[in-house]
Amino acid sequence: MWNKHFRILWLKIQVGKNTHWGLPFPIPMYIFQELLDCTSDLLTVICLFTPKSTQTVTSPSFGIYLVKELIDITMNLLDSLTQDEPYDLVDIKTANASVFIKIR
Repeated sequence: MWNKHFRILWLKIQVGKNTHWGLPFPIPMYIFQELLDCTSDLLTVICLFTPKSTQTVTSPSFGIYLVKELIDITMNLLDSLTQDEPYDLVDIKTANASVFIKIR
């Protein structure tokens, strides 16, 4: 299949009772992966010049090292989303609206 390694996050939102109108919005997953990869590389360089400080649990601020870890975790999450076959991530229907998020 031509799109086996080209995953798309397909977001479709329908509002109101009109089922013919909706907002389909395909987002290529590799864009997120490349953006996070570049951000992680930039944060790696910044971490070289930033002293590592200890953070307390009650501290409301967070450092650059925590942001880098969050970016790395998000990259791993996106990798795990794109490894399997196409599937429906979210399928919500109510009386007034519906939201579909599909990985294709």
